[in-house]
Amino acid sequence: MPRIFALLLATLLPLSAAALQKGDALPELYLADKGELTLDAKQEIVYVPWSTENLDTQGQVQIIQYMAARPSAEKAIRPFTDKLEETAYPVELHHVTTVVNLDDVTFGASGWALSELEKNKREYAMSTMVADMEGKGLKTWGFEPKGSALIILDEAGKVLYVKDGKLNKKEIDAAIALIGEEVAKRR
Repeated sequence: MPRIFALLLATLLPLSAAALQKGDALPELYLADKGELTLDAKQEIVYVPWSTENLDTQGQVQIIQYMAARPSAEKAIRPFTDKLEETAYPVELHHVTTVVNLDDVTFGASGWALSELEKNKREYAMSTMVADMEGKGLKTWGFEPKGSALIILDEAGKVLYVKDGKLNKKEIDAAIALIGEEVAKRR
């Protein structure tokens, strides 16, 4: 029995090691199917391929929210986004990219989720909204399904902060303070 347990543990270790950690370079994520939502001259949504390679970590603090296309995932990250809006850091010094995993959606709700993403793009035109149709971010970054995650990058594009799952008040305050420190470096 101990031998079986040891084998089971050995097979699980590589899975946990794949999860994104502080200090890691952010593994590239390229999304060609749908990808980034942009607005054309008529304020119509146009999709273009998106890659993490396009993130400007030198000029702006990059904040990435990755979430399932589920109301519960949006609800879990909402206290952080509310606090970030309330803090009102200069928009030229920080940028929020929201990547929505449309492969992780309540059955039958993918059309609704995509229309909500489009509505949010129109409301928050300065933010980057990205549709991950195949759940590539979930696999690339090692996050848990059905939830939300937060990534903050430093000037070199390395992970300064990562949290998979709902943030508590202390974690929200720490993330907001960290963003403030990074914003100060870019002034």
